[in-house]
Amino acid sequence: MSSAAKVGVFMLIVLAILGYFILKIEDVQIGHGTGARKVTAIFDSVAGLDNKSAVRVAGVRVGKVSNIKLRPDGKAEVTLDVDPDVVFHPGGSAHVANLGLLGEKYIELDPGPSTGPVVPQEQSVVLHGSQPASMDDITNQVSAIANDVKAITASLRGVMTGPAGQQRLEDIVENVRTITAQVRDLIAANRTNVDATVANARVISDSLRVEIPRLADSIDRMATQMNGTVGENRQDVRQIVENLRTLSTDLKTTSDNLNAVTAQVRSGEGTVGKLLYSNEAHDRLTAALGSVESGVNELRNTLGRVGKMQLDLGLNGDYYANLPAQSGGGDKLGNSRSAVWLRLTPNPERNRFYNVELADTPYGKRNDKTIEETVTNPATGQSQTTITQQTRFDRSFLVSAQAGWTLAPFAVRLGMIDSTGGAGVDYYLNNRIRVTGEAFDFGHRSGDNNPHLRLYGEYVFRQEKPTTPTIFLRSGVDNVLNHTAFTLGGGIRWRDDDLKYLLGSIPIPK
Repeated sequence: MSSAAKVGVFMLIVLAILGYFILKIEDVQIGHGTGARKVTAIFDSVAGLDNKSAVRVAGVRVGKVSNIKLRPDGKAEVTLDVDPDVVFHPGGSAHVANLGLLGEKYIELDPGPSTGPVVPQEQSVVLHGSQPASMDDITNQVSAIANDVKAITASLRGVMTGPAGQQRLEDIVENVRTITAQVRDLIAANRTNVDATVANARVISDSLRVEIPRLADSIDRMATQMNGTVGENRQDVRQIVENLRTLSTDLKTTSDNLNAVTAQVRSGEGTVGKLLYSNEAHDRLTAALGSVESGVNELRNTLGRVGKMQLDLGLNGDYYANLPAQSGGGDKLGNSRSAVWLRLTPNPERNRFYNVELADTPYGKRNDKTIEETVTNPATGQSQTTITQQTRFDRSFLVSAQAGWTLAPFAVRLGMIDSTGGAGVDYYLNNRIRVTGEAFDFGHRSGDNNPHLRLYGEYVFRQEKPTTPTIFLRSGVDNVLNHTAFTLGGGIRWRDDDLKYLLGSIPIPK
């Protein structure tokens, strides 16, 4: 069996194993279904939700999302495959939730109150859904709070400072004086009631004239008893009086301190005084709130731009058949090419993107060496010089970096390809088939007489899912103008949102 056939068999075995793991990871059912119940949920928005996302009841996974489509009224209709053991009641609902702060989205179901009737299995279930607040809602609320704080600060300054504030304090004192005068007039107007009160007091005094002797006797007996009690507890009474004297001294010191603090505040000294009577404190607070508002706006703009950014990563490998030995293939450098690459699209609404690739090529780097050897004949003494040219190809890693523009259905790339200047064109027949042509090495750095031309087609047989990447196969020809080699290979690529947010702080031109 030839080397190409052995490699082909090996790749088929690897692809079969990879397909088996994909089927297991994606939970793809082959043959008849499991009898899952179809449930329909209507949402205003399902941003971040994908097919085969989990469906949970009380946090327990009971199904998955089987289809998402847009209704004519602009809402999203989501079809759910739910375990038939889940019992639904009228009044159920659905909610889009997150597993943690940055976790994947799933649908949380509320089957309805258990006290209600059970919806039969053969009857369709339609639920109304809701979704959590977005990051834009949170930033809008923070901005509104900042505006409210600024308005309160401006009101305090207008009320507590300046001649107008002094006038308000004088008005309060005048109001207290007016209320005192009104109370005095009220007492004068009710003089009759006061006289009646005095008459009642006189009657009470007459009654007390009779009761006072008896009260005096009782007080005398009580005084005698208290005298004995005080005599027995004289030391305790002295301590209580001493404590009262100390407390009075402390209260006087506290009062003096309060007067000093009040004077400092009124004169504009200290933190509180500057806050109430100094324009500088108001200006600094206003500037700080302005900085907070500016920071919130900058954060909103940054999150908006990072949210639009798309970052794709990929790995691919190709087998080179019929690679000529003089170009670095054969037994020297191997017959395969592998690469890892990154594509960054700052704004999908613009037609600009950037590609970066690191590749290991079978062509290698050409090194020419001249060997000069002189041999002297001992018998004749004559010397003979021999000059030999040696060419060697060393394996090396090549770097590609291009800027590209999308001109649907084409994409044009310019920059560096395999460490040399070049250009490439991609033609997208549909979302699965792509044809690519690349031309580079116009300066003959590899030792070939003509530029390096590469043509290949790519077919995607597995689209990207939440848990698996895009898988594709490709085939074509390489270096067709010099030493043609046929290629066969494949690879994977995926969109990485987590790495995108880590790169979100890098300045990107608008």
